[in-house]
Amino acid sequence: EKPIKSLVFQSKDITIHDIYPNPVIDQAYIDYRIYNESLKAKVVIHNILGSPVGHHDMPVFESKVKIQADELTSGVYFYTVYLDNVGVLTRKLIVRK
Repeated sequence: EKPIKSLVFQSKDITIHDIYPNPVIDQAYIDYRIYNESLKAKVVIHNILGSPVGHHDMPVFESKVKIQADELTSGVYFYTVYLDNVGVLTRKLIVRK
């Protein structure tokens, strides 16, 4: 049985589901679907102080972005989804080692 993924953002251009698993040990995923081929989407991981520690593009013809947590230390992070360089969603990400 697949885990239920909650929808956290939806527009005419994109739908985005919440990151899973959360807390993450080694890698996490964000499922998404882009309906507008000209849309530029990315995910930026920030530490608790707001400094970026990771950047992941969300290609139009894919539906999932993988976030490697092995370079991150245990703690609380935030991920922000940017659409055409405008932040539309920020959520908490917990890393456990």
